[in-house]
Amino acid sequence: MKQLLWLLFLNSALIAIEDNTSMRADKQVYHIDPVTDKEMQKFRLEHLNMPSNSEERQLLVSTMFSNFGILPHNKTFLIPFSYTTENYKKRNSVQYPGYHVFDRNIETEFQISFKKTFTYDLLGLNETLSLGYTQEVWWQLYANSAPFRETNYRPEFWITIPTTRELDLQSGLKDISIGFLHESNGLGEPLSRELNQVYTDLDFQYNDLLIQLRGWYIHAGRENKDITSYLGYGHLKVKYLYGQHQFELMLRDNLYFNSNNRGSIEGEWSYPINNSKNNFWYLKGFSGYGASLMDYNHRQNRLGIGLLFSR
Repeated sequence: MKQLLWLLFLNSALIAIEDNTSMRADKQVYHIDPVTDKEMQKFRLEHLNMPSNSEERQLLVSTMFSNFGILPHNKTFLIPFSYTTENYKKRNSVQYPGYHVFDRNIETEFQISFKKTFTYDLLGLNETLSLGYTQEVWWQLYANSAPFRETNYRPEFWITIPTTRELDLQSGLKDISIGFLHESNGLGEPLSRELNQVYTDLDFQYNDLLIQLRGWYIHAGRENKDITSYLGYGHLKVKYLYGQHQFELMLRDNLYFNSNNRGSIEGEWSYPINNSKNNFWYLKGFSGYGASLMDYNHRQNRLGIGLLFSR
């Protein structure tokens, strides 16, 4: 009887917290969707063998239902079919040893990305300090032995400071972020590519239109010391929400207004699968330089279709 009463109390408390704390409900990141999450939690609670000790009960519930503050950061996606115009096997064998095995123009691309926000309002500015990690992989799945062609690793940390209400109303500027990231492919010379980047983001919102303007300073590795000549000194990202559709455009340019002008453009579209909150059809197109660290100075066109798990 005590166990049943405890289960009923706990379930009621969870529902009350969700119903009465509107701010937290707005910011909650669901694993599947709100209705399915609630049903799944109810089922699990009914099948748990609750310890008699209150601290043990609290720990058990926390372990079963908490995400430990780890949330999506950049996009997490799987693109089984990604076509590129780049012919990797024809690259110079001295500069790119082993690249002769990458003989497919269609490969698989996937990315995982998450973050942990670990302080809030430490400086009295309503700011958040966060740590993030992103890993992107290009996989020659359809080649013999299916080797991974390249993996990019990107740890970073940043502080986000919301703007004043007055500045928000006047300009649409929601917040400013300052951060540092390291990116590398984890390989030795001559295939090593790496950079350290200090950046500043300005995030704007105009109803369904979201704009991010990023400027950066890059200190690059020896094998890619000229990377800013291809990636430039920042990017512009524009995101437009239309119903359940999401369209996104990213632009980079080195701002050399001559024959050395280089840059890139990337366009994305996503749409929920069967009204899911966390699973989407995903279409991604890219043209220009910097599709990956290894390809920073190789111009190519890419088109892929797959699944998006956080946007």
